[in-house]
Amino acid sequence: MLPIVGWILVALALLASFGVDFHNFMQGGAIDLRNRITGVRVMESGADPYHYKWHAGDPDIYCDVYNNPNLPVSKTTVTPTMLLLHAPYAAVPYRLGQFLWLFTQWALLVGTGAIWWLACPPGWRRWLAGAFVVAFSFTGEWRLHAERGQSYVVLAFLLSAWLALTLHRKWGNSFLAGFVAGFLIALRPPFLLLGFFLGLHRRGQLIGAAVGLAVSAAVPMVVHPDIWSEYASAVQTNAALYLSQDETRPGQQEYPGLIEGRSTDLVAGMVPLSYSDFSIHAILLRFGLGPFPSWPFELLAVGLFAAWLWFTRGQPAEKLLPGLIASFFLIDLCLPVYRQSYNDVLALAIIGSALAVATRIPWALAAAVAALLAGWYVAYDTPDEKWLINLPALGFVVMSLALLFFIDNRWAMRKV
Repeated sequence: MLPIVGWILVALALLASFGVDFHNFMQGGAIDLRNRITGVRVMESGADPYHYKWHAGDPDIYCDVYNNPNLPVSKTTVTPTMLLLHAPYAAVPYRLGQFLWLFTQWALLVGTGAIWWLACPPGWRRWLAGAFVVAFSFTGEWRLHAERGQSYVVLAFLLSAWLALTLHRKWGNSFLAGFVAGFLIALRPPFLLLGFFLGLHRRGQLIGAAVGLAVSAAVPMVVHPDIWSEYASAVQTNAALYLSQDETRPGQQEYPGLIEGRSTDLVAGMVPLSYSDFSIHAILLRFGLGPFPSWPFELLAVGLFAAWLWFTRGQPAEKLLPGLIASFFLIDLCLPVYRQSYNDVLALAIIGSALAVATRIPWALAAAVAALLAGWYVAYDTPDEKWLINLPALGFVVMSLALLFFIDNRWAMRKV
């Protein structure tokens, strides 16, 4: 009876959490989803989605009221591959697409939990992995992700799928696992560092990764041939704007009263949830330091990753997977972009992989438990203080550092 009771409790908890997100959906316009929907529509029309500005008289299907007309770039910042994933949701009226994306986010969240349920050995590790996923759905990080219509859960799901395949005896060195890795690189360029791990530990995946990257990068070019060069240009401009802390305000611009048949106020509306930038650049600026150029931080992050990969080369590849994903989580802090709390969704892949490979409970997960508790507080109290909002991210950073340097609670920098 205990497993049945457990599944009933899990289902009820997830249903209650989804109810909160659905309530938020009814009030807001998923403003981050909006710039992806308008972006993919602009791309399909043959225009540049990363620099497009809506003007009175343009079709309202391209209108994103948060696209500042006084800045040289639009609010669309995801890669062309990630942008094209939103095409099915852009093919329907926005409110319906927003509704479908909310269900997609939840399907991917539950799917991430299902992957780790299957990848973890039967017993306590399965139930603990499931508990982490359920608990995360009640945090402020997930509330912000679901309400804004973000896409980090796509990365968490695919990362979990790649990790589970890599742990599998049959598929661990296969073309399929490599293809998923290549797809991940096209979705988020920092994952290019996966290639170094594959070269050392999973060479059988390299061909699949090359094909996956090539296909995933080529498909958006079929829709719009210049899309990657436009994206690269926008990345440079966005990084410069971020580092300069440009606070250019939008000028006066009139918008239609209705956008795609819905009130403009609703499409532009957002639920008042706590959020705060947690990149290393933002942290230094709070202490009156900087702004600094991004390249020293990026070079340091890549250098430390390379050193970690080299000094742990004698360890079994399976044991390195939690640290590998943790390193990507930490590298995110060094990028010259906003690092909001919805980025924390990636921590689910770290936690799941740690439980899948551990023979005993990693003590690093104590920091994850603290991060979840802090995330519940942020969701419940919606504080304004940045240090309180960033407590969950800090907990996941501590967990990531611990998993990077310790395997099964033992020092990782040695051969076995």
